[in-house]
Formats: sequence, structure tokens, C-alpha cells
Amino acid sequence: MAQVVVSVLAVFLAVIVWHVLVDDYGVRNVSAATLGLAVAISVVLSRFQARLAWWLSLAAAVLSAVVSHDALQGAVWPAPVLAAHAVVLALVGFEARVRLLVEMWVLTLMAGVALWALLPGEQTLIGLGDMSLLSGMALTTVYALRRAALADRRTKNEQARSALLAERTRIARELHDVVAHHMSVVAVQAEAAPYRVPDPPPELARSFATIRASAVEALTELHRVLGLLRNDTSDESSPQPTLDRLRELVGRVEAAGTPVTLRIEGRRRSLPSGVELSAYRIVQEALSNALQHAQGAELQVQVTYGSDVLDLRVENGQPATPPRPSTRPGHGLLGMRERVAMLNGELTAGPRAGGGYALTVRLPLVETEDT
Repeated sequence: MAQVVVSVLAVFLAVIVWHVLVDDYGVRNVSAATLGLAVAISVVLSRFQARLAWWLSLAAAVLSAVVSHDALQGAVWPAPVLAAHAVVLALVGFEARVRLLVEMWVLTLMAGVALWALLPGEQTLIGLGDMSLLSGMALTTVYALRRAALADRRTKNEQARSALLAERTRIARELHDVVAHHMSVVAVQAEAAPYRVPDPPPELARSFATIRASAVEALTELHRVLGLLRNDTSDESSPQPTLDRLRELVGRVEAAGTPVTLRIEGRRRSLPSGVELSAYRIVQEALSNALQHAQGAELQVQVTYGSDVLDLRVENGQPATPPRPSTRPGHGLLGMRERVAMLNGELTAGPRAGGGYALTVRLPLVETEDT
């Protein structure tokens, strides 16, 4: 699309240069058409070959000044070529380095000084300053816009990275509770096992002691790593939610005035703790996004227990009113993708054919044994 716009601009400037040079400056038709073509080529090349485009544009400007100097009336540059060269400088400025921009402006100024000194006639310093001032303004403006765009892009990247790191930290804290629980059970069982067997063999006692020592060491290392991630001021003492609390979550959403349909298919059974926690958080985040972006729309939540997978689907209908644009970037979907990726699952999200939005998640399961 950008190249189409540049091509149309090139044709427009070529026609203007040709027409004004012929009508206002008395340049011959062939010469004016050639200079107009050179301007058009330099505009198109500015997207690919910055130096070549600038040199071609400057050469066209200098030749235009030479062939039309009798009609310039104190000016150094013809007006249409002056504008065309400024356009080329602006287009080149979006991609070129600062050093190249400075070189372009200095050489443009030097070309103007040379024309002012060598061409016959009464060229004025004001006429000399037109190109210098206009080209300097074009380069400075473009450079400022480029810096602002770069700063905005860096800010958004930093926000996305911060959100990703925050989500990873949160997941690490939650999974810590799951892993720590199981490792604690292993340590306790390993310590108690020798006392359940009368006169256990020394080898068995040593094995259980090794298992307990390894479990305690793993717990210690887990707490050390978590200390680098967690915010010690946060409350981590409450138990982590599971899918058993989905109806409670849906009830809170309905109490806020949004109708929610919850369907659970398959046999509810014990799942890996990490899957339970992540599935609950994914549904929670999906409902939060739907409330924010589809106010008034009916929500549907479906949980399907398969033989080796857990399928989640959260969808909403068409909102009654268009959502208001958000003033901050959303990172909910980013966090959900991170959770799904950690569990080697699949996530798809996008608009529905009949309107609204749908989120589908598939998490692989390793069925746990009931203890």
C-alpha cells in the first residue's frame, strides 16, 4: 500500500514539474518532460536506494535551475523542483541514518551556493535560502517523527515484555504451590515408610532416607529459585483455585449482570494440578476479556473432559454496543498463550463467523490415579 501511494505521488510530482517548467519558466517541452521523469524515478527509488534517489533528485534540481535560470527572477531553484526535492529528502529520511541525512543537507546547501555563485543573473541570498531552509525542515521533521515512532515501538515492546515476565512469574508462583505440595508429600512419606515395616532392611531404610533428602533438597532449591521471582509483599498463602470453582466464577460474572452458560461434558475426575490451575486461570481471563470487550453479550463456557485431553471453549455473542477503544495494550491473550505453551497445549482465538469472539484451548492430560 505504501509503495502505491509513493508511485502515485511520483506521477503527480512529475506532471507538476513538467507543466510548471514549460508554462512558468519557458523550458522546452522535451527538457521539462525529462526532468519530470527524473523526479518521478527519484521518488520511487527513495523507498529502495536512498543515496541513488537523492543524487538523482539533486541532479534534476540543479539541471532545472540551469535551464530555467533566465526566468527565476532572483531565485536559485525552480519552485516545483524545490518541492519535489524536499519530498525525496523526506522519504529518504524515514530510512536513512542521521549521518547520511546531514550529508544530504550539506551537499544540497553546497549545490545551491554553487548555483548562486556561477549562474548569471541577480540571484539573491533569500532565493538561496529557500532550498536550505525547506530541506532542513523536511529532514528535521522526518527525523523527529522517526524518533517518536521508534520510542513508541520500544515502549510497546517493553510493555509486552514486562507483561510476559509478570505472567511467567505468576505462573511460577502458582506452579510452585503445586510442586511444593507433591514434594512435601514425597518427603513425609519417605520419612514415615521405614516405620511402617517391622525391622526394615538397612538398604531399604537408606533408600528412603536418600529419597527424603532429595525431596527436601529439591524443596529448598525450589524456594530459592522462587525467591528470585516472587514479590514478597504479595499474599501467596491462599490455596490455588481448580476447576471445581468454575461455577463460583461463573456465578460472580452472572451477579454482575452478564448471562453465562456453563456446560461440562465428560466425567469430572482428578487432573494434574498444573492443568487444573492453568485451566481455571484461562477461563477466568477469557471471561474478563469478554466482559471488557463485549459488554452485554451472552457468554458460553464449555469444559470437555476427554480421555487424554481437556478442551476449553469460551465464546461470546455480538455485543450490544461497539467496545470502547482501550488506552493500554491488552496482555490477557499473551498470558494465556504462555500458560498453554508451558503445558504443550494448543490455543486458537478469533472472531466467530456469526459475530462475537471464541477462544478454544486443548490441554494434554496424564490421568492421575486417585489416592
